[in-house]
Amino acid sequence: MSSPSQRTSRVFESEPATVRAARQFVVEALDAAGYESDDAVLFTSELVSNAVHYAETEIEVVVSVDEATVRVEVHDGFSLTEAFRVLVETEQDIVEVDSTQIKGRGLLIVRGKAIGFGVIDKGVAGKAVWFELATDL
Repeated sequence: MSSPSQRTSRVFESEPATVRAARQFVVEALDAAGYESDDAVLFTSELVSNAVHYAETEIEVVVSVDEATVRVEVHDGFSLTEAFRVLVETEQDIVEVDSTQIKGRGLLIVRGKAIGFGVIDKGVAGKAVWFELATDL
């Protein structure tokens, strides 16, 4: 890794092509830090897809890499709902997801595999959903 800690961000429009662009941005940010993570790219897809589908606002993706962790934050302008807060903050084995549904499992997968996962309530400015993975550098 070229420096002890690196942070970069990019703002995207809310449109379907943003998911692919955000994935590529994360790949480039991780590459610049000397790190690869298929999970980080996959989890970014999930969070950005949700923001595109539900928030319909500008989306900022922030990637931070240090010696121990990769952290990706997806900021949008859609206020945090109580249902979303419960989904993020309730223990995974308590949340019930209908296995026949197409949607609704992605965040649970992110939460289950990441070493850290949460949401930052920014009030009327929206929210940021984040995850952390170990770098193992």
